Amino acid sequence: MYKIKNLIKKIVFFLLYRDKKIYYGDNLNSLNFLYLIFWNCIKPGRMLTRIKYNRFLLPRRIKNIDNNVSLDIKNLSNKEIIEASAAKLKKYGTVILNQYFSESVLSRFEDEYKSNFSELSYQPSDSYSNSDTLPLSKNLTDLWFDEIIISIIEKYIKRLPFARSYPMIQSTTPKYTDLENDHVKSKTKFPDRWHLDHSTLIQAAIYFTDVEERDSHTQVLCGSHTYPNVADPIFLSNEYVKKNNLTVKKCFGKRGSVQIHCGNVFHRFQAIQNTTRTWIKFEYSSGNNLVLDSQNIGKMLKNGFNLSSLDSKSRSIVSCLFPIKLYKGYEINKNNFKPSKFRGI
Repeated sequence: MYKIKNLIKKIVFFLLYRDKKIYYGDNLNSLNFLYLIFWNCIKPGRMLTRIKYNRFLLPRRIKNIDNNVSLDIKNLSNKEIIEASAAKLKKYGTVILNQYFSESVLSRFEDEYKSNFSELSYQPSDSYSNSDTLPLSKNLTDLWFDEIIISIIEKYIKRLPFARSYPMIQSTTPKYTDLENDHVKSKTKFPDRWHLDHSTLIQAAIYFTDVEERDSHTQVLCGSHTYPNVADPIFLSNEYVKKNNLTVKKCFGKRGSVQIHCGNVFHRFQAIQNTTRTWIKFEYSSGNNLVLDSQNIGKMLKNGFNLSSLDSKSRSIVSCLFPIKLYKGYEINKNNFKPSKFRGI
């Protein structure tokens, strides 16, 4: 049986990877349906997870003339912002809410977390600079659980999201501009190759600097989130993207803009020399791959923030990072925690 499987793999690899100009090294991903059928049969976990959490969509190609991922919110009601943003997320895999947060909101946040901003390095480098995990406060929760942003995500994933990880501030000032040719080894340590995040992730990033089109920015392949993508093999080559005329969209916006993208959309970071991008990133999930870390819990609660002060919706969102106290407590089942079924046993 092993020999038969090996033979099938060799045949399929020969048929699928004949064009070495687009398939080389670990750049072996593709949106080709024959390819996707094969890898989903070999490794069906991602597809099954997407189906389980209602994150599976029907494939659609986005034309280069139809790639408007940005939304001007100035004259829109809250309901219109939610509807239009969720529609763009579903179509493109990403949306930019231009100047969503006001200068006063950003300045108030920066003032409270000035020590965390001061931890960042703004010197040219080949990697990101991160603050420590942020302690909870009203200013932080106002951003993290913003009603409209949560409603956009909720409408897109068809359920209330869970916070997946503990927030920190990030900044980057690249020392180099990333090379477009994957055959040449990149000088940077940025995620500058076309990749996927985990299958039910959805991420919101708030810009604390202006991000112009000519600056370092995120790029997405519009509509690629609708395909039954696999995360292993990992990368799409730039040559594949160009040869198949896939729609690449640059994500940029003024300070206060919010960038939301789906974990199933192929995306990359385009580093541009000596341009600074600073943002805070919030990761949400449909319900799996959640990061529970006792050390980060301590850091976030070190200023005595009372979790019971959160409204019920926000408390539910963050319940996987800060487990809710149960009267009956928890029990361990195969190294996993679950609520106890019976009290007093």
